[in-house]
Amino acid sequence: MADVVQTCAECNKKFLILDKEQEFLKKKGLRLPSLCPSDRQARRVKDRGERVLYRTTCQQCGANMITSYDPQKARSMVLCQKCYLAYFEKHDPIQP
Repeated sequence: MADVVQTCAECNKKFLILDKEQEFLKKKGLRLPSLCPSDRQARRVKDRGERVLYRTTCQQCGANMITSYDPQKARSMVLCQKCYLAYFEKHDPIQP
């Protein structure tokens, strides 16, 4: 198989699909991509959803921190890094 030059359906830029990529896609039963790598990455990021950060305090030591967990909806304690590591030094993460 030879390398294929494809035109992106989104931005109309030309991109290359290498021989090895074509073999992999054929083996997996997948079609050749219609979007360039940049637009495929943008689609994946968009589909992932937006990440929200929250300002809160550590529930153990009271230190100010930023977390990706909503403190109002968290099912467990929201700890700063120091308290989190100290917690697992005392508690076996495998045992409930």
